[in-house]
Amino acid sequence: METKNLKDNNVIENKIINQDELEHVIETIEKQKKRESARLKVKDINHYLSKTKLFHFTKDKVWPILAPFILVMVILVILPLVSILIYAFIQPADGITLFKISFEKFVKLFTSNGILYSLFLSILYAIVAGMLCVLIGYPIALMMAQMKSKILARNMWVIVTMPMWISMLLKVLGLQTLFYLLADFAIGTPIAIIIGMTYMFLPFAIAPIYDSLESRQTDLEEAALDLGASKFRTFWSITLRSSMPGVLTAFSLVLVQAATSLIVVHYMGGGRIYLVSAAIESYFFQGNDFGYGAAVSVVLAILVFGLMLVMKLISNKFEMKGNKRKWKNS
Repeated sequence: METKNLKDNNVIENKIINQDELEHVIETIEKQKKRESARLKVKDINHYLSKTKLFHFTKDKVWPILAPFILVMVILVILPLVSILIYAFIQPADGITLFKISFEKFVKLFTSNGILYSLFLSILYAIVAGMLCVLIGYPIALMMAQMKSKILARNMWVIVTMPMWISMLLKVLGLQTLFYLLADFAIGTPIAIIIGMTYMFLPFAIAPIYDSLESRQTDLEEAALDLGASKFRTFWSITLRSSMPGVLTAFSLVLVQAATSLIVVHYMGGGRIYLVSAAIESYFFQGNDFGYGAAVSVVLAILVFGLMLVMKLISNKFEMKGNKRKWKNS
């Protein structure tokens, strides 16, 4: 009797197990059917939207909306650049502009020690100002990204970006006045130029660095600290590397603006430092050698774009997928 009861119990348990498995299989099949039906509905909706007149209406109306923006870009950006490029190569003779390609202006440029020295100083000061902006802006951006209070972080962001709302001329005049009051002797020195560039373009460096730090994944940092890594090593190996795209963007933004800045050179240079931006202005507006000024502008643009290309090649070492950034070949 006991053996028979045990067999009956085993049969009942097996039936219960089989029934549970069957119910699980049924639930799984039902979930799959629901997912498939949802996918079909999404496909049907997308197909319907692609065929409706509303979709074609909005698609056809894109160009009229973009037309004013494109027109402004063509008139204010593309045409001036094309005209500068043309004047850099054409050769005027006896008051008549000959539309003939000539490299005479570029030969004159590369054989002029004065303009080459001004070009070198402009790039050098821009690089130094870019490095200073990154070194000063990174701790500020990191502090903002690590603030637990979002309200405090937003207020800090407003304070940091507030100089962008003020006219550049007013800012550089205020800085010049401060120098006259505290350090009159510094006006017209490289230190004054670099401080002026750093002061003017620092907010443009903080913004991309803060965005990069704010969107980073903090899981790796927490894991490294839990495994016994020091704060410095965690920062150097994880935080800094994950934010390098923002750092390179910040450096590039400052570099482009500092290398072509005219206001800072004019007011902080005191007429004693002659950078390439001042040279271009004199050729365009004070002299009558418009073509030579255009040639200098083209060379400056090529140098700036070359430096930006170097930044791009460096940033290619970073693999960015969403919010995850990893150092390749490390």
